[in-house]
Amino acid sequence: MSAAPALRTAGTALVLLAWQAAGATGVMGPAIAPPTRIVSGMLSDGAAFYGAHIPITLQSAAAGYLWGNLIAIACAATVIAVPWLEKVILHVGIASACIPLIAVAPILAAMFSGPGTSAIMAGLSVFFTTLVSTVNGLRQAARTSQDLVRAYGGGRYLVLRKVQSPAALPGILTALRIAVPAALLGTVIGEFMGQERGLGAALVVAQQTSDVERTWGITLVCATVALIAFLGVGLVERLATPWAARAREAS
Repeated sequence: MSAAPALRTAGTALVLLAWQAAGATGVMGPAIAPPTRIVSGMLSDGAAFYGAHIPITLQSAAAGYLWGNLIAIACAATVIAVPWLEKVILHVGIASACIPLIAVAPILAAMFSGPGTSAIMAGLSVFFTTLVSTVNGLRQAARTSQDLVRAYGGGRYLVLRKVQSPAALPGILTALRIAVPAALLGTVIGEFMGQERGLGAALVVAQQTSDVERTWGITLVCATVALIAFLGVGLVERLATPWAARAREAS
């Protein structure tokens, strides 16, 4: 077990060295920039460049993340409370996951403003995962606990609130963690559709001007933002459901 961090570090170092060699020699073409030039370009752009784009992307991603997940959780609760709606809701969820985002983006861009398109794209990106995880979590509630609430006169909604919702919490938080990079990806794709500011819009401009270092830099910034948010939601998951984290570690 103690050798695992060292192996990961060594593997990362080898990848970076190979990347640096490929970029410096141009053996894989001009589109592969070496990490040293990418970092130099990011430092050159600095806060003046990224500070104008990151907040726009984060605002749209946060709005889509919030509303997409809230709607998904509400739909999951509706599936449990009103079982005859299950097929309709799940079919809508499947459709939202199967239609490529890049195909939906132009339609949304024609209907809404730039930030609105990005937020809706983020919401679509997170909806299906959270819907399925929440439905599965609600159904995993202990049958004995449900029967006990019913024995004391509780109805379907009381069972949902007192038994099924707490049982589904670990699954919901896991889905929220997975949804973080999905929301950011949906936002960036939405910003491709003619938006003037945002990381996606800056990425399009960098590609059009063949600015390879900036293109890579924006991509790395997107990945870093997604990683930080992913780890943040993971921390909330561990604090809110410590029993689930211990069960995973024990298994």
